[in-house]
Amino acid sequence: MAEDLNWAIGGEAGDGIDSTGKIFAQALSRAGRHVFTSKDFASRIRGGYTAYKIRTSVDQVQSVVDRLDILVALTQRTIDENVDELHDGSAVIYDGERSWDADIPEGVTGVDVPLKSIAEDAGGSIMRNTVALGAACEITGFDVEYLDESLEKRFGGKGSKIVENNKEAARKGQEYVRENYDVDLGYNLETTDEDYVLLNGNEAIGMGALAAGCRFYAGYPITPATSIMEYLTGRIEDYGGHVVQAEDELSAINMALGAARSGARSMTATSGAGIDLMTETFGLVAQSETPLVITDVQRSGPSTGMPTKQEQGDLNMALYGGHGEVPRFVVTPTSIDECFWKTIEAFNLAEKYQTPVFLVSDLAMSVTEQTFPPETFDMDDVEIDRGKLVDEVDEWLDAKGRFRAHAVTDDGVSPRAIPGTTDGAHMSTGLEHDELGRRTEDPDERVQQVDKRNRKVETAKEREEWDYREFGDLEADNLVISWGSNEGALTEALDYIDENVRVISVPYIFPRPDLSDEIGAADEVIVVECNATGQFADLLEHDALTRVKRINKYTGVRFKADELAEQISEKLSEEVPAQ
Repeated sequence: MAEDLNWAIGGEAGDGIDSTGKIFAQALSRAGRHVFTSKDFASRIRGGYTAYKIRTSVDQVQSVVDRLDILVALTQRTIDENVDELHDGSAVIYDGERSWDADIPEGVTGVDVPLKSIAEDAGGSIMRNTVALGAACEITGFDVEYLDESLEKRFGGKGSKIVENNKEAARKGQEYVRENYDVDLGYNLETTDEDYVLLNGNEAIGMGALAAGCRFYAGYPITPATSIMEYLTGRIEDYGGHVVQAEDELSAINMALGAARSGARSMTATSGAGIDLMTETFGLVAQSETPLVITDVQRSGPSTGMPTKQEQGDLNMALYGGHGEVPRFVVTPTSIDECFWKTIEAFNLAEKYQTPVFLVSDLAMSVTEQTFPPETFDMDDVEIDRGKLVDEVDEWLDAKGRFRAHAVTDDGVSPRAIPGTTDGAHMSTGLEHDELGRRTEDPDERVQQVDKRNRKVETAKEREEWDYREFGDLEADNLVISWGSNEGALTEALDYIDENVRVISVPYIFPRPDLSDEIGAADEVIVVECNATGQFADLLEHDALTRVKRINKYTGVRFKADELAEQISEKLSEEVPAQ
């Protein structure tokens, strides 16, 4: 792999940290460099430390690491928060004219740039971060002109003068460092002619929903799921769809349920306490056999927990949430590009089997921006399967000409007729019902309907491919298994591990691939996940009847590749847990 560069900017909320990082990430992407970002922001409405980190290389990067080469520090806390990642050869850009004296660690180059004064000369102090970007370009050998297109995209709506002032601010920042410092840290960011798409996990889910034909979205703002709704707003309308901001999460899922009953491909998304509120409707979705995609972007809990921090603690909720027994599917994308493809698959599964499908992501994946070749999202590869959606209902009528919307079938899937279908009128309620949807307490009909609904899952197990992705040495005796967003860090961790390791990354929790043989054949098995109790490890031990070793992280911070490599090496030397 070519040498990568790790850059970050940090300060207080309101300092424009996110927009500055986004501008630089877009510029690097347009220069043909791969990008992987990470964000840190406080769980409060206003104020608090916030940071935006970028790792960039001409090779693909899939994780953050414990190294920081260039830091733009708008506050002393920014330096304090990142001091352990700074090293000999790092540079800290700061504004010495401000009312704080930067405490630069020994061995780190301090680059004092009067950001505010230079910005004022360019047209306004608000552009001080753009000045810092220009300074970073000079230190890293990155052509400042690559910033221009990003600045145009960010500020184009505010008029050409604002755009030109920002371009000038960046160049003044570059010139100041060039004229006042002899900084040669050995960085010279290579550019290529490659063209990349830069997007985060929530954008990929929104894009996947549109590609899948989603035409209705209802949601209530909640961190970190809100940006799915923001992405769809203004885009879904171009395809005849609608976004509704509901008054709460319970209203949102019921609106989405209503839209799905009308025949529209429908979705809602939430996180944390929002998924708790939606639980009341899970059973109605399943009992009425309505296809619906429910996205849970996990965050640290329980209760309010840490709303802006990483965790994978909702697995049991997705598997078992809701009273009674609710047939469902649980799909867990393992990467940002998989967020796109698994969203499409979730819509297909929902309609083919007329069940709720839980699409489970997490905060780390939702806010991380990563580069991909455009062909990664080739729309020609998108397939839509609406299952047993029928136009003609003749074969599904009873002797009195009534449509059997809940007809008992061998595969468990009944015909589906949307409002307006000739002779397709029917009812569906949350009460147990017969084939016509009429309420019943008849024991035999109850058993038939329960078995029918559960049979859909068994059918899906046979018809669909519940596969997994694998990396590393496929013949290795050491096996590491993960689910969700840990895949990137785990893949890169292989570069730091001396032992041969096979990695399996699982994108389906229910149904899930049977890994019993793989687990049984391995000398060492380690399960990696971001929660305290090892919810996925419990499932695998249940499936394989074998104890596994566990790496659990629940600090609120995602796994890093080098950190994970160290933990895996330590686990490989430990004794296997007692049976």
